Amino acid sequence: MPNNINKNSNQLPYNPNDVDIRQQSFTVDMIVNMIEKGDIELWRPHDFQRLSGLWTVKQKSWLIESLLMNIPLPIFYMDGSEHPWKIIDGLQRLTVIHEFIYKNSFALLDLQYEFDLEGRFFHELPYFYQRTIRNFYIQAYIINPGTPREVVLNIFHRINTAGIRLNKQELRNAYFSGNASSFIVDLTETETFQQLIGKKISSKRMKDRVYALRFVAFYMIKHAYEGTMDKFLDLAMEDIQGYNNLILDDIKTQFEHSLQTCLTIFGDDAFHILNKNGKKIDNKLNIALFEAWTVNLAYRNQHQHRALIENVEILISRYIEYFTIPEFNKAITSSTTSKSSVDLRFAMISDLIDISI
Repeated sequence: MPNNINKNSNQLPYNPNDVDIRQQSFTVDMIVNMIEKGDIELWRPHDFQRLSGLWTVKQKSWLIESLLMNIPLPIFYMDGSEHPWKIIDGLQRLTVIHEFIYKNSFALLDLQYEFDLEGRFFHELPYFYQRTIRNFYIQAYIINPGTPREVVLNIFHRINTAGIRLNKQELRNAYFSGNASSFIVDLTETETFQQLIGKKISSKRMKDRVYALRFVAFYMIKHAYEGTMDKFLDLAMEDIQGYNNLILDDIKTQFEHSLQTCLTIFGDDAFHILNKNGKKIDNKLNIALFEAWTVNLAYRNQHQHRALIENVEILISRYIEYFTIPEFNKAITSSTTSKSSVDLRFAMISDLIDISI
């Protein structure tokens, strides 16, 4: 059979020649020391509680027992392109190992073979077992310095296989550590956000951060949206990394003003699909409405916000009619990430604001 497959590098997300990866062996002792010295970054403090709930003590104990039995672990992937290194795949496993050795955060439980070690913390293990754990070798692929940023990010998204799979926002949080991740967390911790969003969705898998990030993305770079939400949010996180404090302060101020106006107008019904009486039809938040309202309001000044609040009855009556329009319903429910749907709902909410002021 003839081979008719043409290898066109233009169809790939990056040039394969730009991928520069080495394989390297580390002892557990070397790895945890690098973590302690800050040469390898795990989750930042506000993420540890979220992460700790993903594995049970039994699962953690079995991982430690694998080290004691010298059972090879699946290979790790690390981004060594800049300091500190980041974990691409194996984050939970390294976190568990680091916590067991340095934090004494759990005792071994429900072991399958090493029954005599039940109930013991690392510092309570006989020296032989401590040494076995510290001298255990793990294998890792390391992305070398000089590898283009877009290549590294693509690898982050592709290599996410072991343990509990990280969702897209968790991957962004791991890759865009520092200013971008901290700023998004800061937005989610504002009082009004917590009242309207934070108390209604779980922050455990960073769902709340997706709301805040989508506001920033559409507020700052809506013109760059081409219909692929994940790519768009990645771009936004990269941009946030380069924003100075003046820009970040402006974003946060507009975010808070928008949320406060939504709270004043809609109360607890904000960002929900409404019935003919202007009340939410269920308790499910609608992120498409959240984007359209918060971003459009962020483009308006405080005088316009006050005018909108003064005309709240007119606004609500017109808004209710929107939910009878098939095109609007489609744009906020079934095809929310298509460019046409994004443009439609943003334009319709913008028009509604303008005619209600």
